[in-house]
Amino acid sequence: MLHHYFGGPLPGGKSVIMRNDFVVLGASGATGGLIAEHLVRRGARVALAGRDAARLGETAARLDSGRVSVLTVEIADAGSLAAVARAGRVLVNTVGPFTRLAPPVVTACLDAGTAYVDLANERAAVRTLLDRETEARERGVALVTGAGFGPAATEVPVLALVGQGIHPVAVTVASAAASAYATEGVRRTVAETAAEGATTYRAGQLVRAPLGEGATTLTFGGTTRTVIPVPVGDLEAARQASGALDVTAYAVPRGSGDPEDRSYGYAQITDADGRIHVAELSTGEGFAFTGALAAETATRLLDGPPPGAWTAARLLGAERVAALPGTTIELGR
Repeated sequence: MLHHYFGGPLPGGKSVIMRNDFVVLGASGATGGLIAEHLVRRGARVALAGRDAARLGETAARLDSGRVSVLTVEIADAGSLAAVARAGRVLVNTVGPFTRLAPPVVTACLDAGTAYVDLANERAAVRTLLDRETEARERGVALVTGAGFGPAATEVPVLALVGQGIHPVAVTVASAAASAYATEGVRRTVAETAAEGATTYRAGQLVRAPLGEGATTLTFGGTTRTVIPVPVGDLEAARQASGALDVTAYAVPRGSGDPEDRSYGYAQITDADGRIHVAELSTGEGFAFTGALAAETATRLLDGPPPGAWTAARLLGAERVAALPGTTIELGR
């Protein structure tokens, strides 16, 4: 394992080890590299962590900063994970599928007292992290999930509507992401997530159906789109943000050929009187939004938020997310 720390000499020739501000796990990947770049621009000390030292070195060279270090890690090795978790004040996890790979990383961070943030958008992964709320509070550690386009792009419009004093009975959310990358990590995550089928909440109970069942059309981003219910983190985030018992999360099917260069998140809330309220988030390319949001979330964690389990949108609030470059929120009826 390679450890490159920052520090100065002490009397007697010994050196003082300074903990990095951030560890970015999976930093040699497209998204991890974007997040690391954002953090380095903010003047932070960043450790780039992953399995391949050569690729991590290439990322470090591209960042061209004396504040960058490299750590090699094997997620399957508890000792290796423990060392990486202790190397920074905040660990940003970009390695999916998160349902399968994130739990031991979270445990290592809890043991080390290190704040944790990931980009999970699998329903089960988001639920699993949020279910560690009590443990996180007892350990005094902040755990954050969903620090990417999904589920933040749909949770933020829900939070904006709830912030207007609307009391939801039913919630529908949907997203359409413009993407500049087709990464292997995303493909693996989509494949594993699809096995859960179409999932919704009805009367507070999780209901499953074959993937593709329940297709409908929704109009957002100025376009009427065919969407299907999907087992994504948006479902859990919207349920938590609204408190509604009936929740459905839709997405535009992959390969639909949408040519747009803008990404959209949409929320529709039905209140107790049957009135419908809508809100929409608009931003640029999905990975760019994810990089900016994850960096903003990680930076917020340096400020020492209350311990517990959060989604990124709930931690930051709708206004702070809307302040990200190229991002707007519009409320309508």
